[in-house]
Amino acid sequence: MTTFTTRRFALTGLFVATLVACLAGASCNGTTGGALITFSAYAAGAAGADKPFTTYDATNHPAYSVQLTHASMYIGALYFDESPPSTGFDTPVCITPDIYAAQVPAGLQIDLLSATPQAFSQQGDGSSNTALSWDIWLTNGDVNATSNGGAHILEIQGVATRLADQKPFSFATIVTINGVVSGAGARLANASTPGLPGQYPICKERILAIDLPGGLPFFQGGSLQVTVDPRQWFIISNIDFANGLEPWDSEDCQADPGSTTTYENGETCDAQGQCAGGFVCNAADNNCIAAFCIPDTNYPSDTTVSAAPNFFDAIEGGGAAAYGVTYSR
Repeated sequence: MTTFTTRRFALTGLFVATLVACLAGASCNGTTGGALITFSAYAAGAAGADKPFTTYDATNHPAYSVQLTHASMYIGALYFDESPPSTGFDTPVCITPDIYAAQVPAGLQIDLLSATPQAFSQQGDGSSNTALSWDIWLTNGDVNATSNGGAHILEIQGVATRLADQKPFSFATIVTINGVVSGAGARLANASTPGLPGQYPICKERILAIDLPGGLPFFQGGSLQVTVDPRQWFIISNIDFANGLEPWDSEDCQADPGSTTTYENGETCDAQGQCAGGFVCNAADNNCIAAFCIPDTNYPSDTTVSAAPNFFDAIEGGGAAAYGVTYSR
C-alpha cells in the first residue's frame, strides 16, 4: 500500500493518519474517495521574469525599471487541500484536520529566472480527487522550529533604475524565516493578546495557503507544474530603492552568515575601483557588490527601512499573482 511520507517535516500524526486510513478503504468514499495516484512534479520561474519590468510608487506612478540578475527560491514541500484555506488557516493551528488530496513532500531549489521546468527530487502522490487550496512550505526542516536551519528561502540580486533620472540602484536580498524578533530572519509576530503567547506561531510565516477557486483535479500519471513570478513581490511592495534600503555593509544587511558572498555579482572591480550597473567595489576583496540590501528581517534596526517588512509581506501575500499551479496529462 502506498502511504504519504513527510520526510523532514513535522507534520502531525493526524495528517498522515487521515490520508492513510481514507485512501486505504472504501469506507472513506464520499470524503476522500478516489484511487491512489502518483504524478511528476516540477517548478519554474515565470516566462519573462529575466526581463526588465516596471514598479510603481505609492501614488501608482511608474517609479523604477527593475532588472533581476539572480533569483533563487527554496520550496520545501507542497500540499493540496480539499478545502479552501479559509476553513482552518485563520486559527493558530498550522496543520488543520482537513482532507489532503495530494502532496509533493520534497524540496527544490528553483532558478526563478528560468521558465524551464525543474523537477522535484521526489514525485508526488495522493488520491484522484480535487483540491480547493494548496500550501507552499518555505522551510527545510521542522515547520515549527525556532530556527530554519540557516536555509536561504530566497536569494535575489538586481538593479533598479529610477525612471526620473535613470540613476541605477543595485540591490540584493536574503530571506530566511526564523521564530525570533531580532537578528537574521526575524519574522515572529508578538502576540496581541497577553494570554495567548502562541497566537502567531512561526509556522504561519512558513506556510503559504493559496486558494484554488476553480479546483485542481488530480488523476493518475499527471504532471504538476508550479510557477513562481518574483516580479510580483516587487510590484506589490512598492519599494523605494533610493530611500527604503540599507547599505550592503550595514549591521542589518550583514546579519546573515555569508551575506557578502551572496551580494557579490561575480565581477571584479576595474583598475579605478569601479563597477558597472550601479554595483560598487568591495575593497576587501576587489569584487563588485550590490550597493544596497533589503534586510532579512521584519524588524530592521533602522526603522525607516520600510522595504524589509513590506517585501516579506509581498512574498507571503502574493497569492495567485505570484504563485501558479497547473495539473495536466
